[in-house]
Amino acid sequence: MTAPPPSGAHAIPLPASDDTSPSDDLDDMHQDAIPGFGTDMDADEPARSVHAGRIVLTVLAVVAAVALVGVIAAGAVTASARHGAEQAQAVLRETNTIATRFAKAHKASDLADAKAWSRLDRRISDNARILDEPAARLSIRDAGSLKDRAGKANKDTNTLVSAARRALAIKQEADARESLAKAVGEATKLRDGAKRDDDTGTAIDDLTTILERAAEPGKDVTVKELEDLASRVEQARKTLEQAIATQAEHAKAKRAAEEKAARERQERERQSEQQTVPDSTPPQQQQQWIPQYQSGQSGQSGQSGQSGGTGSQPGNGWSVPSPSDGNGLPGNDPGL
Repeated sequence: MTAPPPSGAHAIPLPASDDTSPSDDLDDMHQDAIPGFGTDMDADEPARSVHAGRIVLTVLAVVAAVALVGVIAAGAVTASARHGAEQAQAVLRETNTIATRFAKAHKASDLADAKAWSRLDRRISDNARILDEPAARLSIRDAGSLKDRAGKANKDTNTLVSAARRALAIKQEADARESLAKAVGEATKLRDGAKRDDDTGTAIDDLTTILERAAEPGKDVTVKELEDLASRVEQARKTLEQAIATQAEHAKAKRAAEEKAARERQERERQSEQQTVPDSTPPQQQQQWIPQYQSGQSGQSGQSGQSGGTGSQPGNGWSVPSPSDGNGLPGNDPGL
């Protein structure tokens, strides 16, 4: 039983009673709040499958996109590493070309320090192996290693080339100074032994001037300046040699002229003496046989042979005259 309403209060009308109960109303409310409730479950199953498939495809697409981004990013990193290695190789190749040309142009004896040449030669050989590595096919790690090694090799090559150039410059300067000193010594010896005259005077003075400059070239002169000094000394020395040769030719010609003049003077003197000195040799006279009569004595008729050197013939009264005394007359003959 319910208590009667308080006095003065209005009564609240109750809903009309029907066949449904409050629980049924509540069930209806729940059913209305759940979508699809109250429909056929078998008919909704394909729709839910499609929706789930879409979700799976979306998730797979997202995963694939993420993976693709990762692959692209990894490829980009690999390509960058390889490109860096190739750039390092290109720089090393240019430096190694310079080093190779230097090594071909010179040898160990051209350098003041032969070890500088041998170190550079070994570095060039090592560079060739680094340059032969295929950077385009290397992994990220190997490409990075190649880039580092190529960079270090390039730095070492530049250092060794610079050291070799310094050693070459030192040797060239030493050789230039030695050549200059040799040229100065030879030129000084020639000048000191030369005889000054009209042929050699100018050449001697010119050589002396350049020798004074070349004797003390200084420490700050370049190799080219040393070589120029040596060339000028050498040229001045050759000029003096030519002047000395001309001097010798003139002296030879002078001697020949003097000898010729002496011979001609002697010939003239000889001819003059022949004309002024008389001939001391008397002319030869032809001897004549002059018959001479000599009276003989009876006591001599019986003698034979020559008598007394008168040349008389015994028994015939004739005698042979004596040799001439140089005046055309026979000598005294006691028989005349």
